[in-house]
Amino acid sequence: KRNEPEGGQLSRREWLLKLGEAAVLLGFSGTTGEAGLSPASDLVLASEPASAGGLDAPAAAGLPPGLYEPSSDHLSHALSNDSLFHPIPPGSETDYVRPRTGPFEPQFFSPPEFQTVKRIVELMLGEAHERSSTAAAGNGGSDEEISAVVAEWIDLRVASAVAVREAARRLKPDHRALAIAYHGSAAPVENLENFDPQSISAAGLEWLAEQSERRHGKALLDLTEEQQIGILKEISDDRPGTTTENAGARFFNLIKAEAIRGFYTSQAGLMEIDYKGNAFYAESPGCQGHDH
Repeated sequence: KRNEPEGGQLSRREWLLKLGEAAVLLGFSGTTGEAGLSPASDLVLASEPASAGGLDAPAAAGLPPGLYEPSSDHLSHALSNDSLFHPIPPGSETDYVRPRTGPFEPQFFSPPEFQTVKRIVELMLGEAHERSSTAAAGNGGSDEEISAVVAEWIDLRVASAVAVREAARRLKPDHRALAIAYHGSAAPVENLENFDPQSISAAGLEWLAEQSERRHGKALLDLTEEQQIGILKEISDDRPGTTTENAGARFFNLIKAEAIRGFYTSQAGLMEIDYKGNAFYAESPGCQGHDH
């Protein structure tokens, strides 16, 4: 039988397994004295009574600030109903996303820039064509456009880039080595340290504005769908000479990558792939049709 830590204490390995990727991003390694914490072997489960290890309550060290033991009392399946937001269980410690009380305000893009990003996402997802077909058939559209949800994610991703990059660059050498080991190569870590989507977005939007004005004498949003697609094709994966990139192509690649990420982590995207990872059983349903 494996030797259990006394008094519900966590070993360094168990501590890192509990924190996972968060430990790397927050800069914890479980070493003695780090961030004012006791050694990982001295950490005590928050759910364990103090008397279990013979420790007084004030002396029992918990997880680092901002990290909590999971509470299954308040877990719920994000896709268990058709509404966009879940009712918040009374007393829940989970920071649930709440409906906005007003119109969306971009954190990075200006309102016209955000509408341009949203339009590009519409064309990428084929939502513009689907909406026009729905309108022609006389059917109502959805309350929340998928393109708007994805565009809001892209705005958040770009707005958060500076803080993410600075945090990655502040990693201590041993923490950086741990992050490389976690990802399996240095490339993802170097990408976090150097990726600048804000500069890519600014240059890409400027390129689109210049091309729209030069070719058609109008802003991108004022062009026909065919004209918009024509410009985007020149910076898409189908463009001639894909070995070279300009500001427009780099921006297109950024929007494409984040549109995929944003869609397939949205409610509609998770439903499309029938994702089961957010579900759990409060109690085992048992095994049907078999004798055990």
